[in-house]
Amino acid sequence: MSALAEPSAYSRIDVKPGHERRVLRGHPWIFSNELASSTVEFEPGQLVRVYASRERFLGVGYINPHSLIAVRLLRRTDGPVDEGFLAGRLDAALELRRRLYPQEEAVRLVFSEGDRLPGLVVDRYADHLAVQVTTAGMEKLFPAILSLLEKRLAPRCIVARNDVPIRRLEKLAEGVEVLHGEPDPDLTVTYEGLRLAVDLMGGQKTGLFLDQRDNQRALLPGLSRGEVLDCYCYQGTWGLLALRAGAERTTGVDTSSYGLDLAARHAEANNLADRTQWVKGDVLGVLKEFRSRGRTFDMVILDPPAFVRSRKHVRAGLRGYLNLNRKALDVVAAGGVMITCSCSHHVRPEVFADTVAHAAGLASRHVRLLSRGGQSRDHPSQITAPETAYLKCLTLQIE
Repeated sequence: MSALAEPSAYSRIDVKPGHERRVLRGHPWIFSNELASSTVEFEPGQLVRVYASRERFLGVGYINPHSLIAVRLLRRTDGPVDEGFLAGRLDAALELRRRLYPQEEAVRLVFSEGDRLPGLVVDRYADHLAVQVTTAGMEKLFPAILSLLEKRLAPRCIVARNDVPIRRLEKLAEGVEVLHGEPDPDLTVTYEGLRLAVDLMGGQKTGLFLDQRDNQRALLPGLSRGEVLDCYCYQGTWGLLALRAGAERTTGVDTSSYGLDLAARHAEANNLADRTQWVKGDVLGVLKEFRSRGRTFDMVILDPPAFVRSRKHVRAGLRGYLNLNRKALDVVAAGGVMITCSCSHHVRPEVFADTVAHAAGLASRHVRLLSRGGQSRDHPSQITAPETAYLKCLTLQIE
């Protein structure tokens, strides 16, 4: 890291005249077509100083000639990206989580651009850490980050969950690796009063889905009653929390045998197994079957994986959201509640809401909007970068 300490050693890159406005408003990304010169001579992850026309300094970031997002800014003022700089960013992120969730065992400690450490995710599960690095620039900085995590948190184990396709776009290898200690094969944590098993070496994400915590806290108490249908339930968290909040029974649907096995284990561990049913199958097919049988639910939860992975898939993804919500509305009992979500960051909140409204019209259901939600506070977004506010959550009463 000492070689990174002198900013004058960083290469220079210029933005085309007129293309700096978004960056000046605070956006942390510079796209390859916004640069004034070729990037082929740069190494992936190389630190650069970025300038606009008339020698206006924009910031220090790292560059990747293989990526559409060519530069991700790390700082707006001129200065080093060294151990001290990284420690300051990490300490700020950790302090925020101490204030937000002081007693929680399962928390996202670092959320990429939201904590101004682009390309880095760190999740804590009790005394274990799961880390994910998604950019070449953060890969170069990560040895210093790893040392800081060990010093600040003294974890029993650190696992790198770098098995994500986004690394391919940065020409990085994919895989899962133990970086420190040995993972507990029986690791469990308390999440919103539930005891949940965490598999750091397998499963989806880094072990658990943590971005719905605030929505679950706010929505389920007071609204949970009767029969609940949890679509794309994976490990069963939504449905089990609904039972704790007053529902009588929950049915979870997913295509993942691994997830459903975990959901059943979680139900058993929390003394809720006799009030649960887990169905392996395609959600759309199961919804169609329920409709044909005239089966309805007092609460339906839709928390699917992202339907839109890139801008070119927006139109098809919106058709998917329309079809899903249309079919789900058919199985909500009169006066019941539907919680519908999208984690596709290419779909803006107003567009998602319009799509759900369209589905309500097609289903001939009167819908009242009770609330709009987003990702939990340990997944902060940058207000100047709408793409970082990826999660949309609408709570609706259906008549």
